[in-house]
Amino acid sequence: MDNEVYKSFINDDTMKSLLGQELIRDSLIPEILGKDAHEISYWAGKHLARNHRLATYEDLETFFKQFKFGDLKLLKRSGNQISWRLSGEIVAQRLKSFEDPDFYLESGFIAQSCQYILNQQAEAELEKSNVNKGFVLLSTYLSPDKPADGQEASSIFEIVEPDKNDDADQNKTN
Repeated sequence: MDNEVYKSFINDDTMKSLLGQELIRDSLIPEILGKDAHEISYWAGKHLARNHRLATYEDLETFFKQFKFGDLKLLKRSGNQISWRLSGEIVAQRLKSFEDPDFYLESGFIAQSCQYILNQQAEAELEKSNVNKGFVLLSTYLSPDKPADGQEASSIFEIVEPDKNDDADQNKTN
């Protein structure tokens, strides 16, 4: 992370809270892993999904938002392919600020999550990134085969939706 990126992040309220994450994610890890960074990030994403097994596509979208990966939206499911759009401030800033921002962690997480949700093998990849519009398109490719990885999560990771009434009550007291 150079001075220019640091200054733009520290002066952006959204990005300021993600400064440490970005330092590790787009500066340190690529330096340490070198040419293997993308592949290791992909498998790390799959590992995270094994430990945080989600039940639905909606849970997957909510997980991405809550854990500040970006705004994930299922665009289309046809045959053996699922198309996703990942956008939001974090995605736009990473695309703009770094030469080779890594979205392989997200790809691996999506692939493993789809594998659990659908009970069939799945792999995902980055299809396209649009720096100007601040989004990436990802595709999940499904196989009719059942998973045989033997690394099933023991239980479903339950997504908590903050109670909208709690937010309204908190605003009244402030």
